Amino acid sequence: MHVRDTAALSSEGSPSATTSKGGDTRDSIVLLASRLGMGGAERHTISLANLLSRNFRVVVAYLKPEEDMIGQLHRQSLAELRCLHAQSRFDMRAARELAELAQAHGANMIVCANAFSLMYAQLAKAVSSNSLTVMEIFHTTKLRTLKEHLEMVFYRPFFWAAQHLVFVCNGQRQYWRRRGLWAGQTHMIYNGVDVSHFDPARFEGAIRQTREASGFGVADRVVGICAVLRPEKAHIDLLRAVALRRQAGQHWKVLIIGDGPMRDRIEREAVTLGLQHDIRITGFQSDVRQLLVACDVVALPSTAIETFSIAALEAMAMERPMIMSDIGGAREQVEQGVNGLLFPAGDVEALSECLRECWDGARTRQMGLAARQRVERDFSLQTMIGQYVSLFRGILGGRRGDAAAKSR
Repeated sequence: MHVRDTAALSSEGSPSATTSKGGDTRDSIVLLASRLGMGGAERHTISLANLLSRNFRVVVAYLKPEEDMIGQLHRQSLAELRCLHAQSRFDMRAARELAELAQAHGANMIVCANAFSLMYAQLAKAVSSNSLTVMEIFHTTKLRTLKEHLEMVFYRPFFWAAQHLVFVCNGQRQYWRRRGLWAGQTHMIYNGVDVSHFDPARFEGAIRQTREASGFGVADRVVGICAVLRPEKAHIDLLRAVALRRQAGQHWKVLIIGDGPMRDRIEREAVTLGLQHDIRITGFQSDVRQLLVACDVVALPSTAIETFSIAALEAMAMERPMIMSDIGGAREQVEQGVNGLLFPAGDVEALSECLRECWDGARTRQMGLAARQRVERDFSLQTMIGQYVSLFRGILGGRRGDAAAKSR
């Protein structure tokens, strides 16, 4: 169990603005994730935790001890960090511990990342002696398998019972609205990235060194992909598209940033396609900025799950144009031919055509500059956090107003 910098706890657990020994009167909230492993929802939770602590007392809880990204948390600014060690799909001990954790910190709101953590928040609400507000921040759009569709049927009542549901792009909100997914209130807040942290000017001098370490030359054309090596991320589609370009005389190198269960399959496919000397798999990287600037263009050819990719925003902030499959909110991120290119998911020939269009270095540099400008204008982390702060304050302020009215 991980606990860090636990503030003075309220034995009453009833006020949403808890006063600590240091006179801290910030509202308390619990951020709940399934795990702190690699993933966009997990990165989003970490970003919220790190920056919301300026305005709220933030407790971070997670259900499973997968902690690849735990080092990115600013743990000293948290009220508490705790793994609940859920042992099964329905672990009522973990649900009770979550309810007690919220009560101990005087937190009246649990903010969840995706369906599994939402279920636990609703279980905690059911066993809590306090009234809890449950908010779900949903990061999924298109489901991939029959199992995922059946799981969504199971999770739907937990969404319907939530007071608040946040979608991360308009396309996702429209997709799920057509499929009958709602909560008491729905909201849309775009994901964002820290444009000062993802600043390409700080890494331009490292391009040669990074490419040489990967076995690539300065003059090579390099396409990157930054994603966990899972089937839906479609790394193999990218390799096949690169093989098609090779047949046409364009020799791309591929920088695969990440690791995962598909690694062996991807390496075998590279050998089959004759690309084993043209790819590099970096393994898991906690800081991808230097690797991103070593690429000329970054691809995200996902066939499912993807909604509003944080990895894509990071690449765009580093002035790299995106080639993205047209699913989720991709067309809200990429303006075709301006800051990147879109293609139909699963269409390897169309993906290969996008690579052909990116062979010209001058054009990709122009698109990369436009990509950075788009992130600065619409998708900065500061904009995202400001919207969440306003939303949370409105909800918690409303709770206090309701409580005061009832006490009269």
